[in-house]
Amino acid sequence: MSRFWKYGIVFLACAAVVATGAHAEEPSPSTPLAMARVDSVHIAVAGRVTGLAWLSADTLAVLVVGDEPIEGGRAPAQLVLQSRSGRVWRREDVSGVLDRTLAWDGRELWSCGDVEGGGSQLYRLDPALLTVRGSYPTPGHRPAGMCSDGRFLWLADRDAGRLARFDPALSEFTRVTSTPGFSPCGLAWDGRNLWLTDVGTGRLYRLSGSRRAWSGTVESRDFLSRGRPVLLAHDGRDLWLLEEGTDWLVRVRIS
Repeated sequence: MSRFWKYGIVFLACAAVVATGAHAEEPSPSTPLAMARVDSVHIAVAGRVTGLAWLSADTLAVLVVGDEPIEGGRAPAQLVLQSRSGRVWRREDVSGVLDRTLAWDGRELWSCGDVEGGGSQLYRLDPALLTVRGSYPTPGHRPAGMCSDGRFLWLADRDAGRLARFDPALSEFTRVTSTPGFSPCGLAWDGRNLWLTDVGTGRLYRLSGSRRAWSGTVESRDFLSRGRPVLLAHDGRDLWLLEEGTDWLVRVRIS
């Protein structure tokens, strides 16, 4: 048995954590959270957005995929850097390499691409040249969201219904954990909690603590998007969401 499977698999129950020991003060998954929409940023390039990451207060990285397949059957893809006002600063053709997800760890940019056989590869990108520095096979085959918590990368695998943790220092995946829903999609880190959207349930979840345990859910009256993927990003201050089929990134406040 590989070290990954021996030490990495952790199953989380959806019920409230038993109030004992270190977990006694963890919030209940039933904790209702309110969400308010504040303002929005227009995505400057047409196409289906499959990845988002704020690189700074005024620089947004967007992975945009076209609808018409190119040679090899994969869709054309662009990695675009734009401002909040919609000004495009740079765009790179990443067709045949990147397909979905973006994450910024403060030093490097990360994304994923499909590979033959139905798998997926995690790519480490040079932020200046936007070239590949390294690649690593993912434990799943359909990463839909990704973010960095400052130390680890977290990938949400939509088909497997789980999160995978990647350690850049070790260049390997070190943990897999299940999610509150069964089709996780958007993922963002706010400095304390992970935020996760789920296509199957249509809900927005908060995951807290070192175990990334389910600790709250945004009320359905404020957020419900069943069957439609919603990507997430965090700019260091606020959470942003983008619903598939729209070209407006919406800033939200959760309480």
